Amino acid sequence: MYARSVRLFLTALFALAAPLVASPAPTRAGDIAAYQVIGYSPNARYFAFVEYGRQDGSGFPYANLFVVDLDKDSFAAGPFRVRLENELASVGDALAQARDQASSALRSLSISEPARLAAADPPDEEDTDTKSLSFRPVQASPAISEFVRLSLETFPLPPPSGCEDLGEMVGFALSLQSGDGAEEVYRDKTIPKSRNCPLDYQVSGVWMPMDPDPDRAVAMISVMSFGFEGRDRRLIAVPVAF
Repeated sequence: MYARSVRLFLTALFALAAPLVASPAPTRAGDIAAYQVIGYSPNARYFAFVEYGRQDGSGFPYANLFVVDLDKDSFAAGPFRVRLENELASVGDALAQARDQASSALRSLSISEPARLAAADPPDEEDTDTKSLSFRPVQASPAISEFVRLSLETFPLPPPSGCEDLGEMVGFALSLQSGDGAEEVYRDKTIPKSRNCPLDYQVSGVWMPMDPDPDRAVAMISVMSFGFEGRDRRLIAVPVAF
């Protein structure tokens, strides 16, 4: 009877301990924001997109909606930022609130025209080149335009306030290469504090107006920054003219 009781006790003890032994240690990972393009104004001057996800560490859902004046390369309204301080809340709830906050600005700027995805490099794709994308400006079959290529380079810049002890911070430059040669379309002079200690950048996508012969595009650039549990990704929109 005593031996049977001991066996039952040890069986129960091992059953409780097994999940602790078998379960792997929690994985530490950064917060890789996803994004959606909302669209353009009819004259393609204004462009809107929203990034969203869950913060590393807290697990709180967030959504940040940006409205950009492509002619001035500056915000036309907002940004509209939502963070729901409840890890049980959904990312969809945060998205809905950000869109609701921005609805008046989107209406006033007539941002109602869809955008066309010309090229993309998702963050989880197996890829050895995250610094460039090639695409045809005119969508047609058979093709009637040559490929152009967006290429990104990074270089050290003085860190923003609060990032001084977190390693080397970098800015970026973006060039457009075509049959006529290469033209630089953007270059950082300083690192905005809003980038949250950037460590690297990637070319993530190219979006164009629904125009049969477009003369502009938007390059979506991933900003890989210092995060709580790893590198975080946020996005910025860079206007590109042809």
